[in-house]
Amino acid sequence: MKNAVMVVEEESNKFIDGDMNNYINSKRPIVFINHYDYKEVDKLVEDATNGIEKKIYEYREFGEVDFKSKKVEENFMDLYALLETIYAEGMESNVFLLLKGVDEQLKNPRVLAKLNMIAEKSCYDKNYNFITIIVSKSEIVPKELENYISIVDIKSPEQEDIESYIKSYATENGVEYNKNDMGELTILLKGLSKLQIHQVLNMLVEKDKKISFNERNKQVVIKEKGQIIKKSGQLELINFKENIDDIGGLDVLKDWLKNKSEIFRKLDEAIKFGVDVPKGVLLMGMPGCGKSLSVKAAARLFNVPLLRLDIGRLLGKYVGESEHNMREALKMAESISPSILWIDEIEKAFAGIDQSGGASDITKRLFGHFLTWLQEKENTVFVVATANDISSFPPEFLRKGRFDEIFYLNFPNEKEREMIFKIHFKKRGKDNKNIDYKELAKNTEGFSGADIESVVKESVEELFFSKEKEISKESIENVVRNTNSISVVMSDKIKALKETLKKYKIKPASKDAEGSKPENEDMIYVQGGKLKLSYYAETELKVESFYMSKYQTTQDIYKELMGTNPSKFKGDRRPVEKVSWLNALEFCNRLSEKEGLKPVYKVEGIVLKKIVYRNGDEKNPNEADFTKTEGYRLPLEIEWEWAACGGQTAIQNGTYSTKYSGSDEINEVAWYKGNSNKMTHDVGGLKPNELGIYDMSGNLLEWCYDSANNTAYIPEDKPYIYDGANSNRRLKGGSWWAAIDTCGVATRIGDALSIMDYYDGFRVCRSN
Repeated sequence: MKNAVMVVEEESNKFIDGDMNNYINSKRPIVFINHYDYKEVDKLVEDATNGIEKKIYEYREFGEVDFKSKKVEENFMDLYALLETIYAEGMESNVFLLLKGVDEQLKNPRVLAKLNMIAEKSCYDKNYNFITIIVSKSEIVPKELENYISIVDIKSPEQEDIESYIKSYATENGVEYNKNDMGELTILLKGLSKLQIHQVLNMLVEKDKKISFNERNKQVVIKEKGQIIKKSGQLELINFKENIDDIGGLDVLKDWLKNKSEIFRKLDEAIKFGVDVPKGVLLMGMPGCGKSLSVKAAARLFNVPLLRLDIGRLLGKYVGESEHNMREALKMAESISPSILWIDEIEKAFAGIDQSGGASDITKRLFGHFLTWLQEKENTVFVVATANDISSFPPEFLRKGRFDEIFYLNFPNEKEREMIFKIHFKKRGKDNKNIDYKELAKNTEGFSGADIESVVKESVEELFFSKEKEISKESIENVVRNTNSISVVMSDKIKALKETLKKYKIKPASKDAEGSKPENEDMIYVQGGKLKLSYYAETELKVESFYMSKYQTTQDIYKELMGTNPSKFKGDRRPVEKVSWLNALEFCNRLSEKEGLKPVYKVEGIVLKKIVYRNGDEKNPNEADFTKTEGYRLPLEIEWEWAACGGQTAIQNGTYSTKYSGSDEINEVAWYKGNSNKMTHDVGGLKPNELGIYDMSGNLLEWCYDSANNTAYIPEDKPYIYDGANSNRRLKGGSWWAAIDTCGVATRIGDALSIMDYYDGFRVCRSN
C-alpha cells in the first residue's frame, strides 16, 4: 500500500475472517462480504486499514454517504458517476470504496464495466491503489467481476469471543452477570452474530440491572434462534410438547439420550475435560414405533431448538442451486447451534443412492455433501435421522463416525405395550381401576405405539358419546378387536424389514427386545468411549460399548455350571475363588451354551487356540475383534479399566479420576485387608461405582484378557513395553487380602498361568 506499512493488529475484529487483512495487504482489487450488519463491516474495514493513509468512500442505494458520520452527501450521483469522479484518485492515494446494498446497480453493464476496468488497473499498475469492497445480503457475486473478487466470510463468534463481548457489554451498560453462568450462556449464544447477541443480552437484563440466566431466559435465546430459522425458509422450526416420560419403553435409547443430553447441558465443562461433542443418532425401525416421538423428546431433554430438514425444499431448478441450498441449510443449522437437526424418513430423501442407481446426479451430490459434513463436523448440531428401511443405503452411510450410534425400534413388547396404554389413558385423564392394562398388553401383540394410541383415542371418543362416567374394560376390548394393527396391514413390508435387520448389527432401543440384553439380569450396559490405559498412556484408545456383570461370579452360579466349588470361604452369594484363567474361560463357554449363544473360546488342552465370532469365523486370539463375538467372555483389560473408572457416566459426573472404583474412599466401595476381617464377603454389600458395578477394587482379584496383546486395541505403530510373559492372562483390581495401595483401578498383576489362589475370581461380559 502507498505511504504506509500495513499494520495487522492481533486484537482486530475477532468475529471476522482474518483473510481481510491479507486481502488488503496483497491489493486484492475487489473484496466481497456477504453480511447484513453494516456497523460490524465498518469495524472490519477500520481494523483492516489501520495505519494506512487512505480515503474511504461509502455508497448506498440512495447515494454517497460520509463513512464516519453516515451523513448523506448533498450532490447525488449514481454509482457510475461516482466511479468516474473518484477513479483517478487511486493514482494519488489509497482508495477504499464500500458499496452497500447496491445489488440492482451492480446489474448495470456500464457500472460493471467500470468496476472491471478499475480492478484490472489495480492488479497490473503498481502505482494504482483502489480497492472496492462490496457488502451484500446476496451470496451471488456478479459473474462479470468474479475473476477479481475475493470473498471474506463473517464467522459466528467463538465462545471466547462471546465471553469477551458479554463482559464489555456489562461494563458499557452498567449491568452485572453471574460468572458461574458464563460457560452455559456463551454456548447457548453460540451461532448468533454480534448484533443478535447484543439484542439477546438486552432481553436478558432484568430490572435489577443483572443478566439473569434462568430457565425462562434460556427459552428467550432459543426463541430468538427460532426467528432466524423462520426467516431463512430452508429449515423448519418444530414446536413440540413431548418429553422423555411420554415414551413407553425404549429404555436403552432413553438412557443413551440422557447421557448425551448431560454432555450438551454441561458442554463447556465436558469439552474442557476432553469429551467429544456428540454427533448424532440414526433411528430405524417399524412405522409407528416411536421414532418421531423420540426425536421430539430428545429436543426437550437437550433443551435446544428442534429443526427439521426437508430435502425436497432444497431442490432448485437452476444448475448448482440445490447444492447451494444444502450448504445454506447446514450452515444455518450450525449458526444457531446447539440444536437438533432432524432428517425424517432419510431413505426417501436420498432415494436411489445405492449402487443399483435410480438417483439423479443432484441427489447423489446432495448425499455426498451431507455425508462429508456429517463426518467432519465439529459443531454442536446433533443430527437425528429417522428411517423405516436403510437397506438401500451404501455401506459408508452406516459406518462409525457418521453417527454416534444406530438404534432399531421394534414393535413394543408386552411390558412396553402396558406402559404405552397407561401413558395415553393418563394423558387424557381417563385412567381408572376398571382398565386391565396387563390383559390389554397381552391382547395387542403386534400393535405399534401408534396403533395403541389410536385404540385409546377411539375408546375415549366412544366414552364421550356414550355419556358414561368411566371407560369400561369391555369397550376398550371391543375397539381392540376392530383394530387392524400395522403389523397385519403391512405384513409383507414388515417381514422384509425384519429380514433387512438381520443383515446389520444394530442396537435394539429396548432392553428386553430380542437380542438386546443378555438373559442374565445382572448384566450392566457400558457405553463405549475413549481412555488412556493406566499401563499404556501413550495414546488414547477407543472402547466399544459392551455389557458387564454387576457382580463378581458367585459360588452358586459357578457350582451350577461347573459342578464344583473350589472356594475356601463358602457362601452362595460370595464370589467364587481359586479359579484359574482357563477355568474362567470354560465357565464363560458353558454360560453361553446355557443361553443358546455361540461360545467365544476354543481351548485345546491348556492352550487358547481360537476366538469364535458370532458368524462362526475363527481368529487367532491376539488378532481377534471381540466386538464380533456373541457369547459370554472375560473382559478385555481395557474394558475392565473403563468400567472400573465409571465410563461415560463418571466423565459426565466429574468423578472419572477417583482412585478406587466409585470413590476416593476405599471403605465405601471395597473389601480389602483393612476391613475384610481376612475373608471374602457377599457381592454387592458395599457401594457400587457410577455404572452400578460392585467390588471392582476389592473382594477378589479379577481375571481379564490382556488387551495389550490384541491388535484391535493397541496400534501397530505404537511401541508397547510388555511386563510379563507372552500370554493373555491378567489380574486386575484388589482383594480381601490386599493392602490399600494395591486396590486402585490401575492395579494389574502380570502373567499368572499357575496362579489359582483364594484371592482370584472373575466377572463376565458380553459384546454389544
